[in-house]
Amino acid sequence: MSRLSRLAAVGALALVTGVMSVAPSFAKDIKIGVLMPRTGRYAETGLSVVRGIEMVVKNTNDAGGIKSLGGGKINLVIADNGSDPTKTSLEARRLMSEEKVSFILGPYSTPEAQAFMPVADRYQVGGVGLQTTLIPTTPYFSTISISAEGFGKAYADAVKWLISKGAKINTVAITYANNDYGQVVSKTAAAALAAQGIKVLESIPVEPSVKDMTPIVLRVKSLAPDAVISVVYFQDGVLLHKARFNLGYTSPIWLGGSAGFSDDKLWGTLGKEVAEKTLTSSFGLAFYSADGKLPGLKDALQKGSAAYPDKVIDQSFMFGVQAARFLVQALENAGTDDPVKVNAAFRGLKFKAGDPAIVLPIIPGDVHYAEDGTLAGTSAIFVQWKDGVKHTVYPEAVASAKPIIEGVK
Repeated sequence: MSRLSRLAAVGALALVTGVMSVAPSFAKDIKIGVLMPRTGRYAETGLSVVRGIEMVVKNTNDAGGIKSLGGGKINLVIADNGSDPTKTSLEARRLMSEEKVSFILGPYSTPEAQAFMPVADRYQVGGVGLQTTLIPTTPYFSTISISAEGFGKAYADAVKWLISKGAKINTVAITYANNDYGQVVSKTAAAALAAQGIKVLESIPVEPSVKDMTPIVLRVKSLAPDAVISVVYFQDGVLLHKARFNLGYTSPIWLGGSAGFSDDKLWGTLGKEVAEKTLTSSFGLAFYSADGKLPGLKDALQKGSAAYPDKVIDQSFMFGVQAARFLVQALENAGTDDPVKVNAAFRGLKFKAGDPAIVLPIIPGDVHYAEDGTLAGTSAIFVQWKDGVKHTVYPEAVASAKPIIEGVK
């Protein structure tokens, strides 16, 4: 080979080597934290959320991983916050500083999120709250749920709709979880109802550690309202409905939520006798109902039923699916495991109506993240139960059944 040919060959090899060094030479796996209550008061909800996340991650990894990371796999690091804000802070710090995760799916509730945000801000690792209803105070936290103010307005709008359907509602009593979430929902709902000319007789706080809702129901009964709004979590809702049944107090129009009136496990947990007396004439504010018409929802239901045939595919499961699907798209967009860039990609997500990534019916159209980290484009739905199955009744544009209204034929 001549000297000129040898030089040409070396040059060609150098060119090829340079091109190869630019392209990913191996898959880059990515560590993602999951911070959920697996023990404590909200354990049942947290375990269901984790199942939804795990299903999406398994499907993604089996389909070739994150393409922008050379087919890198998502490795979950699951932590239990024990349904406790203090433990949430400690576990968030461990996930960020020791496990070096690139993003965290969680926490679940508003009090947990309040403990999480200062840690996320310090370590600059993003997280997404599932059923948190606060407005984020750091660019390293985003939400999927409707805001607490949005909840309050939704209750008032639903009351206005019920009146338009013939319900006689002039007075309302409100019971609410005595934390930041419940306080804001109650205050917003009361103001919106007052603006409609409806009298709020009393707003009754319920402590998070409550073991028996009988005193609360007795207080409401003594007020004799035309309708009741109850802002409750799942376990609180179970206690509320059992107290209503035991006291025989099921006559007023009752609206409540979210999980305490609309979780898919609720009917079975209460039992048919209690559920038929308390749920069939109530209206549950919900994020999810299986009768939704979204393509992504139908896909998630099918895959969830196949993956967990012995489990109820409930609202909490779908929140896990929604958070995980959002994250997968954010990772593809980011193309890196750098936490700051992954968080920016999550905040930059935008989806058109009906995108396969969307599974929650509270996202009926185009959706994106607002500057404050809340999800713009969400809208609450209300459901009613019949024979153990939820049916969407409001808004009417997405309803699958007509409402059953106490005192209205």
